[in-house]
Amino acid sequence: MNNTATIHSRAWYGDEELTLNFPTGWEVEMLGPKDAPVLSDNQIEHAFAEPIGIPRIAELAKGKKSAAIVVDDLSRPTPAADVIPFLLRELTSAGVPKSEIRFVVGGGSHRPLTDEEASKKVGVNIAAEYEVTSHNFMSGDLRGYGSLDNGMPIYINSVVGDADFKICLGGIYPHGSVGFGGGAKLIVPGISGFATMFYFHTFSPSRGHAVIERKSSTPDHRDFAEEVAAAIGLDVIANVVLNSRREICGLFVGDFVQAHRAGAHFALETYGTEIPMQSRKETDLIVLNCYPLDSDPIQTGKALWASGYFEKAYKMALNPASDGICYHGLFDQIDYTRYLEQRAERTPPELPEPKLGSIDQLHVWSENFRVDDFYKKHANALLFRDLEQLIQLFAEKLPAKAKVAILPSAGIQVLAEEK
Repeated sequence: MNNTATIHSRAWYGDEELTLNFPTGWEVEMLGPKDAPVLSDNQIEHAFAEPIGIPRIAELAKGKKSAAIVVDDLSRPTPAADVIPFLLRELTSAGVPKSEIRFVVGGGSHRPLTDEEASKKVGVNIAAEYEVTSHNFMSGDLRGYGSLDNGMPIYINSVVGDADFKICLGGIYPHGSVGFGGGAKLIVPGISGFATMFYFHTFSPSRGHAVIERKSSTPDHRDFAEEVAAAIGLDVIANVVLNSRREICGLFVGDFVQAHRAGAHFALETYGTEIPMQSRKETDLIVLNCYPLDSDPIQTGKALWASGYFEKAYKMALNPASDGICYHGLFDQIDYTRYLEQRAERTPPELPEPKLGSIDQLHVWSENFRVDDFYKKHANALLFRDLEQLIQLFAEKLPAKAKVAILPSAGIQVLAEEK
């Protein structure tokens, strides 16, 4: 009987293997996604050679004097640096001047990336040779495009607005508001101004977790993001799907609706996870590994989707939160500079004495999630710094032959029934 399990952890900060050691006699079950193999360079080239719904970028961008490439930030696990050289080849073939190709980190109201972090996202050589900036949603330097019919004002990043050719390079991951991330989401909220973002979050209904096509007749977050993308002239997307090792296993290049939907269907299949009925009934402890969405403390909640499917299990989430910054400007209602000033002025409270909570509580292991931020986000949960200590506390509580179920990449896994 196997009482150990090895999982991946610390996306962007080592992508290390982490071994979990449970008491002798415990039964450990790995509930992984269907998964898919890594793409070869030839397969990536093929995706660019035969885009979905549009001509090849090398043809589409001919005559364009400038290009803006929007990438997601480190809160998303997208290895953009692996795709960018292929994309630049297309733009070079089209004749777009190298000096007029710019990268924008479309983090919505997240914090800006440091130079070192930007190099992780786009690649060291690209960061050294091209302009890379982070979107500032509170900036006064935005471009206006009027309003949608529902009243949503359209303001976007000026670098993107001024570019002749607009590209979004991101990832397709389950998301409660837009079904799956990627596509036009890098425009709204990715590079939107405060007014656009506020209206989008406040007055638009959500599509639902891992829902590809809208179920009702009422337009939702995804619809409005795509309306804005059309209004500003988004030319093409390049969206990846990752496997459980944070490798690119799918790449969808093309029209921002058609390519996104094709990628979302592939993602739903790749991330699909079956949870046997016996496991739902008999599991004593469910371990939810937040990888590959485990660099940002805020992303913890995206790994909790499966917790309600187990009838009698304690819940443990693993998120090292390597970034350590729990900032979302729209909801914090403050710019990042003042956030840092206020953060420096307050001393986090001491971590309470480690003890096990009730079966209804979430137990989170995190090395870097600040105590005050944690209990603000997860008021009824419990935070632990020592993983071995947390496992030992469960050992003292659970049966001698306890059953453990592990979701190794819970941040992106989807229950197969949700198809």
